[in-house]
Amino acid sequence: MTLTLIVNDDPLLRAGLRMIIESADDLEARIAGGAEALAEARRWRPDVVLLDIRTGGTNGFALLKDLLELSDPPRVAVLSSPAVGKSVLTALRMGAAGCLLKDTGPEELLASVRALAVGNTVLSTLAASLLMAELEDDAEHSDASSEARRMAESLSRREHEVLTMIAEGLSNADIGRRLMLGTGTVKDCVSDIFNKLGVVNRVQAAVIAYRARLPMGSPPTPEAA
Repeated sequence: MTLTLIVNDDPLLRAGLRMIIESADDLEARIAGGAEALAEARRWRPDVVLLDIRTGGTNGFALLKDLLELSDPPRVAVLSSPAVGKSVLTALRMGAAGCLLKDTGPEELLASVRALAVGNTVLSTLAASLLMAELEDDAEHSDASSEARRMAESLSRREHEVLTMIAEGLSNADIGRRLMLGTGTVKDCVSDIFNKLGVVNRVQAAVIAYRARLPMGSPPTPEAA
């Protein structure tokens, strides 16, 4: 059973999200305001946290940092509205595993919680657009691109290949099917990539791939380096 903690100060919004999540047999949810969110996370040890970064009564970014520094940290996705785009980018840079709009439909919400729970990243159209705009700006600065290329060069041939697929948005299972590898093997490879690049999630890894201008959609190579 996947447990989700919903952090928001609007009782109606968090009750609605909880009702949607608990409509699924494999999901359950708890709710908290910003002030008690960290204590509730320690108490319930959720798999996923949906965090309104602008929750009143606390510093949302400080709370995000504290959640990610727990001994067994949850996967944290930011709940946002189109008006707070820059806050979303800041949260993603800090290590948030994704972003969902507060009015996300029920089916998408359930699919997103499940994806987060197994280690995938979820991005709303807003967050994806903002991220791509930032990367286009970065492309104009050679220092960022050069550093990203240097980091990518530290990867083996197989890791380089998996990184491009992460940037395409593929899950570990999808990568495994494309490369004819077991999901466990892919998971270990992704972990090695994160360690070498010094990143904590797939969004940050994808940023490096885009900055390095790695070719996307490359055919699989027959051997791993």
